[in-house]
Amino acid sequence: MDKEIISLLRILLNSTVVTAKGLQEETNSSKRQISYRLEKINAIFKAEKAPLISLGSKKDIVIQKETKDTIKEILEKKYSKRTYYLSKTERLLYIYLMLFINMEDVSIHHFTDSLKVSRSTVNLDFKDLIPALENKAIEIRNNRTNGYHLVGSEIEIRRVLIRNIIETLSNTESSRVFDIFIEEYKLDSFEKSKELISDLVKKHEINFVEDRLVEFIYIFIFMKARILSKNTRTLENIDIPNVAVMNSMKEYKFAEELLELCGGRNEIKPHDVMYISAWILGISIGNAEEDTKDRAVISEIINKMMTKFEYLSGAHFVNQEKMFKQLYSHFRPAYYRLLFKFPVYNPLCKKVKEEYRLVYRIVSNATKEFCSLFGEEIQEEELAYLTMHFATIFSDSKNIDILKKRTALIVCTNGVGSSAILYAELTHLFPELHFLPPLESSELKNFSVPVDIVFTTSYKAESLEMDAPVIKVSPVMTQKEKYKIAREVYIQLGDLFLRQPQIDEVMNIIKKYAKITSEAMLSGELLSYFTQIENFTPKGVEDLMLNDLVDEKLVKLKVPAKNWEEAIRQSASVLVENGKATQEYVDAMVDAAKESGAYIVITKHVALPHARPKAGAKEIAIGIATLEKPVAFGHQDNDPVKYVISLSAVDSTSHLRAMSELAELLEMDEFFKTLDNARNAGEVIDFIKAQKF
Repeated sequence: MDKEIISLLRILLNSTVVTAKGLQEETNSSKRQISYRLEKINAIFKAEKAPLISLGSKKDIVIQKETKDTIKEILEKKYSKRTYYLSKTERLLYIYLMLFINMEDVSIHHFTDSLKVSRSTVNLDFKDLIPALENKAIEIRNNRTNGYHLVGSEIEIRRVLIRNIIETLSNTESSRVFDIFIEEYKLDSFEKSKELISDLVKKHEINFVEDRLVEFIYIFIFMKARILSKNTRTLENIDIPNVAVMNSMKEYKFAEELLELCGGRNEIKPHDVMYISAWILGISIGNAEEDTKDRAVISEIINKMMTKFEYLSGAHFVNQEKMFKQLYSHFRPAYYRLLFKFPVYNPLCKKVKEEYRLVYRIVSNATKEFCSLFGEEIQEEELAYLTMHFATIFSDSKNIDILKKRTALIVCTNGVGSSAILYAELTHLFPELHFLPPLESSELKNFSVPVDIVFTTSYKAESLEMDAPVIKVSPVMTQKEKYKIAREVYIQLGDLFLRQPQIDEVMNIIKKYAKITSEAMLSGELLSYFTQIENFTPKGVEDLMLNDLVDEKLVKLKVPAKNWEEAIRQSASVLVENGKATQEYVDAMVDAAKESGAYIVITKHVALPHARPKAGAKEIAIGIATLEKPVAFGHQDNDPVKYVISLSAVDSTSHLRAMSELAELLEMDEFFKTLDNARNAGEVIDFIKAQKF
């Protein structure tokens, strides 16, 4: 059974209703390929006396329970060791694992015998693996003494292993290649390691993200084999940061005890304990209530980040404490990942950048000042995770007075960021449901509250033993995915599904009588309309660019000011004069600046004052002012202030695109040269309008 058929079976298993077109899009396959695979699947169903799947008509097909039960049995049989063959990608990973654990004299014979492939196949695999590793400054060398072995930075060699494992577990939804390797080379079994690690986790009260614990176990099995290998030629001291406070943390004690229990105490180096404890910190969940030695440092970074985001976005957190705790749970582990340069894999990265692109751009700008702490730019995967947290403040917060008749539960295995944004999305999508707080699947054994429907991000949705219908969802959903989920919920809960229009049928009707300039945009509009879904950005926001919010009347040059308060009042006066805000709004700007202190100075020489919409904002607008003489605002690094940009915001979202463009503008040296040399307001506006954001 090939992987395409297995992939299709998984989709069918985790779906309530399917269409031919939907399967084509989800598998990136042609209609002919889908038909061919379904023929093979139906042949198996027929032998098992299960209901067949027919997609001959244009109508949707509901997957019966009997069919799903048959699919479960088929997938279980697929994992038989005798019938499992490694793919090319799995072979490359297998070869790397062989080199990583440093067996003695790894010869070409070892590879052919272990992989059950020819010598030429192994040589072809090496041709792909060698350049990929060279990009990481790792070489595969071969000599008579050691056979094939890895040469390069020990940190980089370990980083490649970690990234390979987390990507494999995330993308292939299977640990089979690791289980086969562990069995072949008689390493510690997953279950044995899980038992040992789980006991220590409870003893030291360490809180892992559920999926990360599985990754940790597999990585530790291979890491331990390398650390204890007699053939390992590693440096006595690996070049890693020396964080003194870590020695007092429970994660350090955990790492020490774990390595001691694994034996070979003489082979274990101090840097191994530090490395593994940092790694544990990097995949655990931060607790803002816990008084750890690093709490003050991390809290300061988060508070600065939140304030910077508020000023750059023009949005305000309704509940500062709740947002801080949410960010702390994510950023404490992210701090150690960034500090020790551990790899992070975010399968939602591309999706987050597309669905929340404006928030992503602002988060990217809000975090730039912290890059120097880590010696490099914050990678996209980390920025995407942070974006998922910040995006929750743009979810619809309107109180909907609807009788909650049914109870829903979210089971999320991807961590706090995913569950937070998913909770916001689903409560908005299904206001008639009462949602319980999200749980991890490990918590289900102690969960006894009756529910009517369950949403889960787990790729093994079928393994959740729940009486209620289980629907698999993505932590970040596109409009099409929201539409599909809505239909599945209506079917499962017995609502009037037939009242919901079929997008494809509506599109076909429109095509008969009208010329469509963009099918994709029309389809997206219909998806949103028919499911009554609103994006986190209201309709029309995409059109509100920076160009729309600036005007010559809102620009003041060479403004005289004796102090920071006068600088704000004089600069923001254009908003009052042009009917964009009241005088009370300007007063609120000053009060906000007093509360937040120098955080209002968002970058070198630039202050960005604004207040909450209810303080007196009338229309969305941005005022730009240059000061006659620079003024100190009290910021240690960014004073004195020469430019004041004031924002009138009527809500938290309608100015979002303009603010993301403003953040880009503030990185242009030419913009500040224009402000310094402009003879009139028109020159400033002309420069802004000439930019292509």
